Amino acid sequence: NTIQNIDHMAKIKDRLIFETKRMEAVERRKSNKEQTVMAKERHAHRLAEKSKSKKAHMQSVDDWKKSAERGRSGLGGKVRDWQDDEDQLRGMGGGGATNKRANANKRYGFGGKKERFKQNDSRSMNDMSGYNPRG
Repeated sequence: NTIQNIDHMAKIKDRLIFETKRMEAVERRKSNKEQTVMAKERHAHRLAEKSKSKKAHMQSVDDWKKSAERGRSGLGGKVRDWQDDEDQLRGMGGGGATNKRANANKRYGFGGKKERFKQNDSRSMNDMSGYNPRG
């Protein structure tokens, strides 16, 4: 009779342990979900703050540019912009041979095309004389 009671108590204890573990798991899932929701909210808030500060910074730059243009009315009223510099740099690159290169070519001769002898052209593309359909 006492062995039966011991077995019964063991089953009840196991069931209680199982129930408490299940409740803990549910609580853990709830808290994880709440934490992820809070993290998403914090991230969205951080992004909003960042975009707001970026917008404010760009507005202050535009205000500065306008005030500088007003102050430089004697210079034509234009403030140099990074786009102007970029356009100027684009215009600098690659305008024919330099004097140094031209003098070297005159003295030693032009060296010829380099590493281009294997490029296809229309004649070699349409030439089927070397084609073997069997591989």
